Amino acid sequence: MELDPNIVAIFGPPPKDMDLSQHQITTYNIVTCIILGIAFLVVALRFYVRNMKSAQLEMDDWAVLVSLFCAAATVTMTILAGQHGSGAHVWSIKIMTLVEVFKIVYAEPFVYALAVTSVKISILLLYRRLFPLGIDKSRAYTIMFYIATFLTSCYPFILWITMAFACKPVSFFWNQYIGAEGKCIDVKLFFLVLGVMNMVNDIVILTVPIPRIWTLQMNNKTKVSVICIMLLGSFVCVASIARIYYLWGFFQNLDATWWMGPSFAWSSLEPSVAIISACLPTLAPLFRLGRMNATSRGTPSGGNELSKSGSKHFQLFSANRTKGTGFHSDDDEVELTYDVGRGGASDPAPWNNKGSNESSTERGIIVSTQVSVTRHDKKAVSGGI
Repeated sequence: MELDPNIVAIFGPPPKDMDLSQHQITTYNIVTCIILGIAFLVVALRFYVRNMKSAQLEMDDWAVLVSLFCAAATVTMTILAGQHGSGAHVWSIKIMTLVEVFKIVYAEPFVYALAVTSVKISILLLYRRLFPLGIDKSRAYTIMFYIATFLTSCYPFILWITMAFACKPVSFFWNQYIGAEGKCIDVKLFFLVLGVMNMVNDIVILTVPIPRIWTLQMNNKTKVSVICIMLLGSFVCVASIARIYYLWGFFQNLDATWWMGPSFAWSSLEPSVAIISACLPTLAPLFRLGRMNATSRGTPSGGNELSKSGSKHFQLFSANRTKGTGFHSDDDEVELTYDVGRGGASDPAPWNNKGSNESSTERGIIVSTQVSVTRHDKKAVSGGI
């Protein structure tokens, strides 16, 4: 492969054992597109559930839709960057190709910030809808909610304003490799600090609902189950950590475009994974419907027969259930705090999103009742009189 002398002048000669034809572009494109496709699927299921319940779309639903299109934009930028050498060895590309890919590097944070911010806003709006502020004395929840809201709101503006004035002139960011004059701030330090800030905010958002869930009227096993469902978003933290690692490698290593590839990929994966995590709690009615169908298939007469073991299952349906769907018109994502791992009849009544107790017969809950039958011998009874 013929080397560009300008690239060699900037980065020096390539290592002798390096295969310059090697690249990771195809892998990153496939993985980011697959995860984005899954994000589109779960958002579609989220809207399907809302439609089948005849429920009005809320602000958190619209926010996650905005974040989905922003996530698609980040994947598009990853693909474009790959076409200009991101994910390939820097010695395998031409100098003007390097300039073009650094233009994408400059533009990508603007889109990335909008993507991660919109999905975080969606999650916070969902928390506020499920656990309204001010209806109990959970100060920890309120404080953490406002901290997360503040960090989420500040993040994009810090990034956008700083990047807008990061270099003088702005074009020096990508033209510095072709002899342009100018200066930039320490972009490496800025990206790393902001990446850590973003990761800390991810952790705060994950833990926001825990104090509120712990005050709900349910047994501890159920509380832990609900918290675990909410903590599925911890995968976002993994993506955020991976992004920080590869950003550090991008700025520290001589083979800049090789490390640029995974940096772009993880920047695209993070919002897509966040969208998936944000939508999973809203699909609770869909999962419950699947369990109901499985139960009804296992009991020939609708689950009302007494089994040989003395255990019977019966389904409590409300008159408000949407015909033919199995969804209750009032069912919502807050079901996660009602039905998961629910114990016996002695458990406290579930707490609804309006702060009041609600009867289980209104929620379509599957109830199990153990029946013990004792048979007395007539002769034994009469002989004892």
